[in-house]
Formats: sequence, C-alpha cells, structure tokens
Amino acid sequence: DVYQGTTFGLVGESGCGKTTTGRMIMKLIEPTSGAITFYDDENGKVEITRLSNKGMRPLRKKIQMVFQDPYSSLDPRMTIQQIVGEPLRAMGMDTNSEYKHAISDMLKQAGLSSDYMNRYPHAFSGGQRQRVGIARALITKPQLVVADEPVSSLDVSVQAQIMNLLKELQK
Repeated sequence: DVYQGTTFGLVGESGCGKTTTGRMIMKLIEPTSGAITFYDDENGKVEITRLSNKGMRPLRKKIQMVFQDPYSSLDPRMTIQQIVGEPLRAMGMDTNSEYKHAISDMLKQAGLSSDYMNRYPHAFSGGQRQRVGIARALITKPQLVVADEPVSSLDVSVQAQIMNLLKELQK
C-alpha cells in the first residue's frame, strides 16, 4: 500500500522486477496475475488491471511516471513546451492562454527557466532533461507519481538536486 502524501521505495537487485512493477502500475505492461487497485478521489477504488486502455485514459491525468533514462524518454523532435504540455494536450487544454502559463509555471517549479520552452532536449544536460521529465509528469497535478530510478543516470551532485526537488514538490 502507498498512502497519499508518502514516498514508497521499492528496492531489489538488478532484474528483479522494479521497473516492470512501475510499468504495470501505469498499465504500460499487462500483469499476468494479481491486482492493482488505485484510490481515485472522484471514483473511489479503481481496479487498474481490469481497465482497457481506453478505460485507463481518465486515470492518466492522476497517475504519471518519471522514467529512468532522461535521454531516451524525451522525443528529440519535440520542443520542451511540447513535451511538458503533451499531457495537457491529451486532456484538451492546448489552445488557451492557461496552457503556456501552466507549462512555464511547472518548468519554474522544476528548476528550469521558462525561456527554455522553445528549445529541444539535445540542448540540455542530463539533470536538466530529468527536470523536464519531472515537469511533464507533474503538469497534471497527479495523485500518484511512479518514479523509476529517476536519478540513476545522473552524477552525484545532480542526484541530490533532483531528490531535493522531488521532496520539495511532494510537500
């Protein structure tokens, strides 16, 4: 069980299924058995494992993921604005003035300048790319964030910055 406002760490040796577990929570991989239940503030308990991909769509706003590798998790053909704004576009919010303001705000919260919105991922360091991934995951103000080793590919000083950022954003 993972309770609201808490951090839960899943620890294990390489290849034991940590990433697979996170991807099953996101319904990116179908579990072969068992159940995954999410408590949705609007609908109560929802059995994720029983939902179709279409049925999972409303929960995508509420459950987001920060992927392990900031290099491969960002589309190099998209600007930072497009990457961070993608979840908003999926919810139909891409034409009003709130769209750019929400992206700019989230970038600032993630420790990035809003001046970066029109740049592409290749122009950023690994730590900055991971901050973009975090901003993208948090733009919808999700109830649950699954973070798959979000600092494993970063150097030690940047790891500390990202962990502090996640802790601050949790508050």
